[in-house]
Amino acid sequence: MAITMKEAAGARSWIARPNCSLTPTLRRGVIALILAASLIVSTGFLLAGAWLVLPFAGLELLVLFIALRAIDRQGADYESIQLDDDSLIVSTRQSSVSFRQSFHAGWARISLDAADGPDPLLYVRSHGHTARVGRLLTADERRLLFSDLSRHLARPH
Repeated sequence: MAITMKEAAGARSWIARPNCSLTPTLRRGVIALILAASLIVSTGFLLAGAWLVLPFAGLELLVLFIALRAIDRQGADYESIQLDDDSLIVSTRQSSVSFRQSFHAGWARISLDAADGPDPLLYVRSHGHTARVGRLLTADERRLLFSDLSRHLARPH
């Protein structure tokens, strides 16, 4: 996964997104290439009298399309933490569901908890509210984010 940190006018933001090796345009090109190759081969079998190849080739292409659409949806996921003078805002998007929670920076507490499994997730807590962050990060990236965020929250605002 990829995490980027930006700083502008005293505000900091950390944004985590999944790595996507294919851009949407390149992905469409790959689909078109596979579609053309499959249609050429299945048409050859159709002309040779093996007409049953054509429906299975269509089924194969449908499954490929569904898989690539799922990858497209996951590619739009993100986790964002914005820290300015007095607020800490956690925003996430997972499978087209967006979540945004705001905390007062002076009261927010950061912790690494492994309650959900062996790898700890980052939790932001304040006044009975909790936001979970780190689903898109490796365990090492979570620890780095934890130390960086803790350091910036400890500074006087």
